[in-house]
Amino acid sequence: MKKLLILISCLFITGCNVEYKINIDEDLKVIESVQIAGGEELYKTYYKTSKNKVLSSLLDLYKDILNQNNYEYNLVKGIEPHVGLERKYANIGDYIDNTKLLNDYFEKIKYEKKDEIIKIETVNYIPNEEDNPSRFYVENMDIAITIPYEVINHNANWVDEKTNTYHYIMKTNTEDFKIMLEINTARKFNPYLTSIKLIIMLLIVIIIVWFIIFKINRKKKI
Repeated sequence: MKKLLILISCLFITGCNVEYKINIDEDLKVIESVQIAGGEELYKTYYKTSKNKVLSSLLDLYKDILNQNNYEYNLVKGIEPHVGLERKYANIGDYIDNTKLLNDYFEKIKYEKKDEIIKIETVNYIPNEEDNPSRFYVENMDIAITIPYEVINHNANWVDEKTNTYHYIMKTNTEDFKIMLEINTARKFNPYLTSIKLIIMLLIVIIIVWFIIFKINRKKKI
């Protein structure tokens, strides 16, 4: 019990590194998967215990909450261990209503659907709470949303254009963190679209240059 209390106090001070993935399929079903590893300061503070044992104790702290919210979980042991969590949802609305992990960090997550357009927007980010044992104290979290449809508006920190994955980075010093994503479900994502647009632009430039050169040469002949 004494070791557990020490771990809890260290966790609230040092936090975790989290990779948070939301995968949306063509039927708009959602798979929420999370990978949680201890931060460097946590392992340094609790240096007499192996990383595997530290994360095992961490998982024990949250098992009841995870079970109550229908999450599957496991501890992946090794040199750099992590806790894996996963839950499946019938659709985006079901995800937004029932995700325990993301809802803990916002006052509200708005979901709007008008014809083929879906808009997701978070409201009022709730910073880390050191006295809240019902959620993970996050040091760094990469929220990666993968979508099979065209995104028409977003505020992601960066985008993986090959997989159409939108990354939102949340850190301990975040003050006004927000997720905004607008999707057009009438248009499927084409991984080659960027290349096609680039080729078309290059062809247009070549045609314009050729036309200018042609005009110049014609004037010289005259």
